[in-house]
Amino acid sequence: MKILALLAASIPLAAQLQVAVVRDTGVEIAGASINLGATGIGESADTKIRATNLGSTILNISSLAINGAAFSLAQPFQPFPLGPGTSYEFAIRFAPAAPGSYSAVLTVGPFTSIVRATAVLAADVSLLRGGQTILLPASGLSVDAVAGESVRIDLALSNPHAAALAIDPLTLNGAGFRLTGGAPAILAPGESSNISIAFSAQTEGTFAATLTAGARRFAITAFVTKARLKPPRIVADTPVVTNGRQVKIRLRFEEAIPVASAGTLRAAFAGAFTDPAIQFQNGAREIGFTVAAGATEAQFGASAEAVLQTGTTSGVIRLEATTEGGTTVETWSLARAPIAVDQAEARRDGSNLEVTLIGYDNTRTAGSANFRFFDRAGNPIGGIVTAQFAAAFETHFAQNAVGGAFRLRAVFPVTGDATIVGSVLVEIANAVGRTDLQRINFP
Repeated sequence: MKILALLAASIPLAAQLQVAVVRDTGVEIAGASINLGATGIGESADTKIRATNLGSTILNISSLAINGAAFSLAQPFQPFPLGPGTSYEFAIRFAPAAPGSYSAVLTVGPFTSIVRATAVLAADVSLLRGGQTILLPASGLSVDAVAGESVRIDLALSNPHAAALAIDPLTLNGAGFRLTGGAPAILAPGESSNISIAFSAQTEGTFAATLTAGARRFAITAFVTKARLKPPRIVADTPVVTNGRQVKIRLRFEEAIPVASAGTLRAAFAGAFTDPAIQFQNGAREIGFTVAAGATEAQFGASAEAVLQTGTTSGVIRLEATTEGGTTVETWSLARAPIAVDQAEARRDGSNLEVTLIGYDNTRTAGSANFRFFDRAGNPIGGIVTAQFAAAFETHFAQNAVGGAFRLRAVFPVTGDATIVGSVLVEIANAVGRTDLQRINFP
């Protein structure tokens, strides 16, 4: 047992620690030297390094450094324990200011290696926007995008150097990014060439790409957020909204929606009285809507229209169409009006005459009604009969949650032959004015 312990203790710590270079093309185990390749002057290139503990005991990493001109660690280092079978990743940064060959010593605990890199002339990258050419920093370009929409990025590659510059290969690697325009393989001194990049993503998140133009490696990052649907325009099927109607409502957008979305249409009512009859076809004052990708109108289930019953009470209806992007408000004033009668009927019941009126009074101030009877030849019978209904209407509206709707039944006893009565004229009034009905015939 003692011999085994001595053998285990004699294993070098450097053999216990494996250091590897993580490249786009794969992972390479690092040896006595690491070659980072060529980087453009003024560019900052990060290379990921992975340190793995291959042993069965904890390895304390007390030192991590890279010493050499133009080299640095991308993040600050603090000593840490590296457990058996675990890895630690960090990045070394190469940012040359002048052309030439560079070297540095990388130290990771007991491991050391010579890091070599070359700085070469590289193209400048500029953003073309609104007729302007904006020179971009070596750190790269960030763009904002909305899920589902396509973004075009116009760039210019230019050679600011005195010698011709190779920009071949010209490649773009990154999910959602695509080169849509090329460039010549060689740029003469002072020459520029424009390229275009298209980007689109269907989901939220951060998307990264690397543009390689000869020695230049340029980072492009797209931050994609969910499409914020702008509020729609509320369109009614009538220019003037009144009580007693079923108004058809459409929600229209100024441009096609890039991705499917949803929202809510709400109705609120303000008046002297409540009116539960003001509601959508779903029986509520709130109804959801959806918008398909590419559409310019909302859908309420299977219909492109929401139907709102305007009730029978004067006041103001406030409509709110709400999406993630905000709220559109539309108000409809329901003016006080004379009594509206939707149905009028006259009938005989033995020696009695009955007149039934079905309608609404949006002021709830109905009072008196005048009745004038005519014989079958159209001649007046007697004078005008006035009936006072104010108290009955007041009781009706107080006891029934029906807005301004009512059903009035007036009974007139007849002395003599009731069959000679052929028709009746009715006038009914509220605080706004008088409603005159067409002559109602008795069957």
